[in-house]
Amino acid sequence: MDGTEAADTDAAQALDRDFWIAHLGAMIKNQRLGRFTVEELAERAGVSAGLISQIERGIGNPSFATLLRLANSLDLPLASMFTNPNEGREHMLVRRTDRRRIEIPSQGISMELIVPDTDRKLGVVSMTIPANFDGSHVPHSHEGEECVLVQAGTLVATVAGQDSTLGPGDSLTYDASLPHWWSNHTESAAVMLAISTPPSLGKAH
Repeated sequence: MDGTEAADTDAAQALDRDFWIAHLGAMIKNQRLGRFTVEELAERAGVSAGLISQIERGIGNPSFATLLRLANSLDLPLASMFTNPNEGREHMLVRRTDRRRIEIPSQGISMELIVPDTDRKLGVVSMTIPANFDGSHVPHSHEGEECVLVQAGTLVATVAGQDSTLGPGDSLTYDASLPHWWSNHTESAAVMLAISTPPSLGKAH
């Protein structure tokens, strides 16, 4: 790839990030209006009102923990944030290059939707967890059952206070109503597949 191609790719990726940041901000604001003021949501989520205001205006760069806290406080499945308002519903086939993707550059986390959309009975999301990531400060809890499959690297899955270390090819299936989170105590990123039914990744009860 020459310099021009690299610059074009970087520009396209920047535009894509800007689109998703604006999209996330609009979704959070739409879910908040009529239910909470910015200050009330900030108190529920444990984040600053100023940060929420920035996110809603499309100028913030929320961390993964912030997105989870906002999704939990709004009773909103995190997976629904993949919904692209400019696309129609797909039926079956998802090419690897066409996966809907959310990146959180500040923490090195990326998520890809493996199923065509979030209006499904099954949710499948690929997540890249960066090195030295501690997920204990934002535990998940949602209805249904979940299975995580580690595809690369090593992760520690904590379910109801019990730790399980998973390497490539290892999977863990559990009652998703139990508090659970993932951590990466290594110096390399890890990739996992999270499969849930119903598709409620990130929704707390």
